[in-house]
Formats: sequence, structure tokens, C-alpha cells
Amino acid sequence: MAHYDAAGTPYTAHNAQADRGARERMLAYTKGDPTVPAIVADGVYIQSGWGDPPRG
Repeated sequence: MAHYDAAGTPYTAHNAQADRGARERMLAYTKGDPTVPAIVADGVYIQSGWGDPPRG
């Protein structure tokens, strides 16, 4: 989140660990990959984790 804060990019954070519905939505986007964060922009799944290659 610090990356998006520093860039001034608005985002919405969801707690997939504590919110079952958020977890189910995340896993649907990621096709079952539990790595966080799962980055989704305008309804399109971008990647899970940070960096290149992505890591959690």
C-alpha cells in the first residue's frame, strides 16, 4: 500500500484473511493463488505479490 500511497494512486484494500467474502473474490481473480496482495485494476487481475518476479 505504501507504493500506491507514495504515488498518490487511490485504491481499496480488502482483508482476505479476516473476510471470507473478500477471500473468495480474491481466489476467483487469482484462480486459487493465495499470495497477497492480489492486485486488481478496473476488474482485471494484474498479479499476486510485489516485484518482478512477484512475491508475497
